[in-house]
Amino acid sequence: MIEPVRESTKKRSAKKRSARARLLLLCVALAVLCVFTLLHCYHAIAQQSTSSFANTLTLQEQRGKAIYQRGASPSGPEIIAMMGEIDVPASTLTCAGCHGVRGEGKTEGGVIAGQLTWTHLTKSYGHSHPSGRKHGPFNELSFIRSVANGLDPAGNPLLVTMPRYRMTQEQMADLLAYVKRIAADSDPGVTEQAIIIGSVLPAHGPLTETGAAMRDVLTAYFAEVNSRGGIYNRRIELHVVESRATAAETTSAAGELATREQVFAFIGGLSAGADRELAALAAEREIPFVGPGTLLPPTDTPINRQVFYLLSGVREQSRALVNFAAARPELTKTRAAIVADGGELTQAASNAAEEQAKKTGWEKIDREAYQGGGFDAAQLVRKLRLAETGVVFFFGESGDEAVFIREAAAAGWTPHIFLLGALAGRGLLGAISQEFKDKLFLAYPTVPADITPSAAAEFRALQGKHKFALRHSASQLAALAAAKVFVEALKRAGQDLTREKLIGALESLYDFETGVTPRLTFGPNRRVGAPGAYIIAIDTVKKQFVTVGGWVEANR
Repeated sequence: MIEPVRESTKKRSAKKRSARARLLLLCVALAVLCVFTLLHCYHAIAQQSTSSFANTLTLQEQRGKAIYQRGASPSGPEIIAMMGEIDVPASTLTCAGCHGVRGEGKTEGGVIAGQLTWTHLTKSYGHSHPSGRKHGPFNELSFIRSVANGLDPAGNPLLVTMPRYRMTQEQMADLLAYVKRIAADSDPGVTEQAIIIGSVLPAHGPLTETGAAMRDVLTAYFAEVNSRGGIYNRRIELHVVESRATAAETTSAAGELATREQVFAFIGGLSAGADRELAALAAEREIPFVGPGTLLPPTDTPINRQVFYLLSGVREQSRALVNFAAARPELTKTRAAIVADGGELTQAASNAAEEQAKKTGWEKIDREAYQGGGFDAAQLVRKLRLAETGVVFFFGESGDEAVFIREAAAAGWTPHIFLLGALAGRGLLGAISQEFKDKLFLAYPTVPADITPSAAAEFRALQGKHKFALRHSASQLAALAAAKVFVEALKRAGQDLTREKLIGALESLYDFETGVTPRLTFGPNRRVGAPGAYIIAIDTVKKQFVTVGGWVEANR
C-alpha cells in the first residue's frame, strides 16, 4: 500500500509545478502586454507632441510664411515683384499663387510652376525641365539668386513668367527659412474627416445664460451642417472654452484649448472684456476668429488679419451718429458737446465722435467729462445751455441719459440729442417728453428688419428640430450669423483647406446676406463686416422706436 501513495504524491507535485508554470507564463504575457500598451501610448503621445511642435513656426519662419503666401513683410520695406520692366507690389504676384500654398507646384494655362519644397529643390541628381533646361540641385545661395535674379543653379534664365523679387537680405533670409519648413507646415484642426473649431463663451456670472443660449445655436447649426454631409465631407466639431474672471485667464484658457484640441478657428462667442488679449492670441498663433461678439473691436493699424467682426462696435456707431447729424447743415453750424463718463466704452465712443465731427467740418465742438453714478445732471444742463449748445452726443453709463434728458426738459432746453442704443438704459422711453419730438436719435448696429422671412423660417426650423430654448434672441442670432459666415467661407476656400485660404475666402465676402444682420462685406483692409449703424428716432406720443435714417456708414 506504500508505493501507490508515493505515486499519487508525485502526480500531485507535478500538477502543482505545471499550474505554477502556467501562472508564470500568464504573468509574463500580461507584463509584455502592459509594456506594449505603455510603449504604444508613449509613441502616440510623442507623435502628438512632435505634430504640435511641427506646427509651431519660429518668428523668422512666420515672417517668411507671410512673404511666401501674401508677398507681405511684417518688417522692412514693401517687397516689389518685377515682370520685365514693370514693377508691382509682391502682394499681387505671390509665391503661393503660382507654386501652391504648400509649395506643391501647379500647372495653369500651360505654365508649370515647379515644386518648392526644400527636399525637392536640393535633390542630389538635379532637375530636368520640360523646356529642356537642366541644372544641378539648389543650395541657399542659388535659391536666393533664382528669386532675386531669375537664374537657376546653372546660370540659365528662368521662365519669363517667374517674377524677380526685390527685397532686403533679412526678408530673403525669412523666405528661405520658411521654404525649408514648408513641407512640414500644416494647419492644425483639419483632417480628412473633420474641422475642429472652438468658441469662447461665458459660463459664470451675469452673462451665463447668454453664453448658454449662443452655445445652443452653434451646436444646433453645426449639427445640421453635419447631417447634410458636412463641408466637403468633413464634419465640424465644436469645442467650447469658458471665459474666466480676467482677460488674461480667458486668453490662457483659449490658448490651451487651441493646443489641446488643435483648433483650426474660433467661431462666434463673446470676446467682451478680453478683446485685445484674444486678438493678440489670434495674431501670435495665426488662429482665425470669426464673428466674436464685442462692443469694442480693436482698431489697430495695421489690421489684425486673423479677426473678423460682424457688427460695428461703439466707435463705428458713434461715427455713424455724427455722419447722420452732419448730413443736416443747420446742425453743423451750432455748438456741439460730446458728453461722456470715464468708462472704457464711453471714452472710445466719445473719442471716435470727436474725430469724426472734425472730419465732417463741425465748427464748434466741446468735450464734457463727468463721473458716472449719481452725477449732477442739473449743473451739466445749466452749463451746456449757457454755452448755447444745440447738439449733444451723450455717451454715459446706462440710465444717465434719461436723467440728463429729464433735467433738460425741466429747464426748458431741448437740444438735439444723439445716443448709442447699446449704452442706453431701459428707462429712456419713459423719460422722453413731447418737447423732444424729432430731436432725439439713437444708433443700433442691427434692427429687427434685418431678419428676412427665409432666415426667420430657418431659425424656427432649427429650434424646432434641436429643441433649444428661445432666449437672448439678439445673441442667438449673432451666433447664427457667425456660423453662417464661417460655413460660407469654408465652401469658398475649397477642399484643400488652410487658414490662409479661409482668410482669403472671408476677405472675398461682399454684401453677404446672413438673413439676420445687415449685409456683410470684408476685404484686405476691412475687418468689420457692417461698419455703421441704423439711426432710430423715438415717437414721443406712442413711446416707440421708429427708423428714420436707414443705414449710415461709419467710414466716410
